[in-house]
Amino acid sequence: MQSGYKILQWDSDFFGFKIARILPSNLKAVELENILESLKMQNVSLVYWATDPADEESQNAAKTHNGFLVDKKITYLLDLNTRSSLFSMSRNVSIEEYTEVAATAELETLAFQAGIFSRFNIDPKFSREDFERLYKIWIQKSVTKTVADTVLVIKKNDKLVGMVTVGEKNSYGYIGLLAVDESMRGKNIGISLVYAAQKCAA
Repeated sequence: MQSGYKILQWDSDFFGFKIARILPSNLKAVELENILESLKMQNVSLVYWATDPADEESQNAAKTHNGFLVDKKITYLLDLNTRSSLFSMSRNVSIEEYTEVAATAELETLAFQAGIFSRFNIDPKFSREDFERLYKIWIQKSVTKTVADTVLVIKKNDKLVGMVTVGEKNSYGYIGLLAVDESMRGKNIGISLVYAAQKCAA
């Protein structure tokens, strides 16, 4: 890891071109320019920078160098001990653990829908094939419990219509992927999956 940035080796190997992340969230224009010049000399093709949205100087510096927004990160934390009615899921919704050893095409399709607003789908540097390849690996590793502890699904007429992957890290439960099939949205399936994920983490 160099000063001010980090080469993302896994990402670079996976997508076949060099990718890096700028580490400080606040930079002056000249500082950003110096880092970009250094990355250019290393043949880095794609650079991510999680800027501080409240820092106007950083925002202007990004725009000066043709930066554009591909992702917004929001982290929600919930204290499960303070929610007595947390697990009152919607009626007539049956949630079960996915127990197959491989992700089916239906589950992969849900994984693609989970990533529709991700930077891997929005950033034009990534092809649709790149995006689908990444999310296929993600859901398969979730099913085999490599990157998740469990995968919960909802079925309707034997068709998978919703899924959530749940894991634990540093004593926090987290949701990795969450999706409801576009034909079934607006029916409280998503919130039922979130409640089930919270129950797993409790």
